Amino acid sequence: MRKLAASMVLLLCASSVYAAQVYRWVDKNGHVQYSDQPPPPDVKKSEQRTIGNNVIDGQASYPLQQAIAKNPVVLYAGQCGTLCDEARKLLDKRGIPYAAKDPQNQKTDADELMKLVGVMEVPVLKVGNQHVKGFDPNRWNTALDEGGYPKSNLPLRERKTDTAAPDKAVNNPASATGPSQTPAPKK
Repeated sequence: MRKLAASMVLLLCASSVYAAQVYRWVDKNGHVQYSDQPPPPDVKKSEQRTIGNNVIDGQASYPLQQAIAKNPVVLYAGQCGTLCDEARKLLDKRGIPYAAKDPQNQKTDADELMKLVGVMEVPVLKVGNQHVKGFDPNRWNTALDEGGYPKSNLPLRERKTDTAAPDKAVNNPASATGPSQTPAPKK
């Protein structure tokens, strides 16, 4: 009986990759059988069910949805080299959806950055009302953790580029200028 239950669990796990047909019937010895193949012709009563994914494709997990709603992430970065590249990699590795702002090429983004941190230095991470100036993986991960974002990569990895102006930032004492910043080139 345990082998049958284990077989059913394995069958259900395997079918979670795609929708599958599962057949259930009672054999001539009175044992319940499950299979992805139709039952033998001598079976009088069988059930056929379609089993699909239990996760809706393209949707974020509930904790991620809550974090996005409460503390949206904005990345102010441009083509500043390694620092901006590493900043994007960190967010992508964690599967964090974010609004990408390029103060080097967009005046409105530059104005927002100046209002937020007072200087044209990138990268800057904004999580909700908090911001972190300069790229420091430990500080960035802490800010994302405090914002309620999961630590692992999740399926949803969409990046918004057209967002409304971010909310006013609250100065974060931990966001003092660090060594990992690059001045944004002046246009």
